[in-house]
Amino acid sequence: MGQPREGGGILNGMDRRDFLAVTAAAPGLTARLGVELERTGIVSSHEHLLWENERIAEKADFFTLASHYLANDLVSAGAPATPKSWAEFGPWWPAVRLTGYGQALRIAMRELYGEEPSSAAAVARINDKLERANRPGLYERVLKEKARIRYSVLDDYWHSEPMRPDERFFVLARHLDAFCTARQAANIRKLEESTGVSITSVGGLKKAMEKSLEQSLAQGMVTLKSTLAYARSLRYEVVPEREAEADFQELMKAPQRQPPQRLSDHMFHHSLALAQERGLPYQIHTGYLAGNGGNLENTRPMLLGNLFGRYPKVSFDLFHLGWPWMNETTALAKLHRNVTADFCWMWVLSPAGARQTLDEMLEAVPANKIVGFGGDYRYVELSYAHAKMARAGIAQVLSGKVAAGWCTEGEAVEIGKMLLAENAARLFPQKKA
Repeated sequence: MGQPREGGGILNGMDRRDFLAVTAAAPGLTARLGVELERTGIVSSHEHLLWENERIAEKADFFTLASHYLANDLVSAGAPATPKSWAEFGPWWPAVRLTGYGQALRIAMRELYGEEPSSAAAVARINDKLERANRPGLYERVLKEKARIRYSVLDDYWHSEPMRPDERFFVLARHLDAFCTARQAANIRKLEESTGVSITSVGGLKKAMEKSLEQSLAQGMVTLKSTLAYARSLRYEVVPEREAEADFQELMKAPQRQPPQRLSDHMFHHSLALAQERGLPYQIHTGYLAGNGGNLENTRPMLLGNLFGRYPKVSFDLFHLGWPWMNETTALAKLHRNVTADFCWMWVLSPAGARQTLDEMLEAVPANKIVGFGGDYRYVELSYAHAKMARAGIAQVLSGKVAAGWCTEGEAVEIGKMLLAENAARLFPQKKA
């Protein structure tokens, strides 16, 4: 094991086995840090939570909650379809119950509804309790009282028009991706309808994007968000408007199989210019894709490398650590003053990967550039469970750092608060209307 050096640091020779051994040797320290982090009110950098009235109308049951994200692991395990009964679910449960998604579901059911989902009878009892809980006040009880989440950045992608969310719980993130993915005239007509701007050229498309941005800002948007990695490569070349115009005219004449690359690149750069002009951060999906399938190579964080210097006033928040390319995100956050590494989704996507990356990142990246939690769930029970897993993972990593002499216990608490609340609050401030 690396020996403490003068000033409280450790030698660079500490390997993964040393780290785990130090952490395991300090259970009391981990518990104390865990208590401190439980008291810390979280600012979640990313959620897809339904509005409370939408959730109540949906009448969610156990299998509704299991559909996000556990259903992806069930399909990966071999399940023929998303299960909607215990007869379909039970045979596959042993294979997935210890993945990050499985852990989150178990924590939520056990701690909020008092049941381990271990049988058809247990699930029936869970459903009875879910039905009784599915009332106004659910979000106050779960998000505020149980999870101690101060507020969350909400990406309500299912709302076609921007709407101001409940400010007790949320601030708003919105997309401009639709302006980068048009591949036929019908897509352009839809953008005209939503913005009221006539679009007959790239210039018109830019004006419509600007109007869409203003509409979102009027509803309290605090950050832009892009999920273009699901549709294309994250490499955005600088394209002259005349070349983008040629692509635009082609798609207006006939549908294209894919969004034209030059037009897509040009419009994404325009969205970045608008973000820089308005002082908006930009959340960008990098790395692993939700669901089953998809082209992971398109999602590598390093593909974004030509953007950070070109838009120095834009704070780029790189989601999901670019998993499985976490080292790329670490290097980019270290290299560029306007790049932040965001652990949203990570504590359920790969709990061990999150711990290992945080262990390394804390010694490479300034602590004020690490956003430690975003639930990334549709249902509040699962965001509660994810927050619990994040606090536990961060406490474990920090206790290992204290035990190794890298920092004091007081410094560890300060870092934990930065990761869970302060960094996200600075990037995505809660502004009351």
